[in-house]
Amino acid sequence: MATDTYFPSLGGTLLDDPVDEAKIFDPMTQVYLDCLFGKEVFYAKNVGIRSKDHILSLVETEKKALCPIDTKRWILSDGMTTLPYGHWRIMIYKNMVKDGIPHKEAEKRAMRAKLPEKYQNECVSHISSSPT
Repeated sequence: MATDTYFPSLGGTLLDDPVDEAKIFDPMTQVYLDCLFGKEVFYAKNVGIRSKDHILSLVETEKKALCPIDTKRWILSDGMTTLPYGHWRIMIYKNMVKDGIPHKEAEKRAMRAKLPEKYQNECVSHISSSPT
């Protein structure tokens, strides 16, 4: 049905032909994967034109382009899941570790934890009391 509706001139060949893996491969995707899972830092070079006292010159700068370390969020042990600093689950995790629960188990329990009902009302009270 879809091939007749959307691709009447192609006759479904676009959807039936398998796509070669080499054509799908994107080098930038590999760079991102290496950065995330290989813990590699990537730098980028930039060449720019600068002018000083009416004299033009080329200046090359190098900056950090990709870094696996996210310093603005709390990174969980899987390396992908993050929480903002100050999140209530982080406090639960720290309390469990302080009580002697192993790190992995404390993290699992903290991520499964539900916010108590009394705190849920405090979080949304400012939204419900706003004038409309």
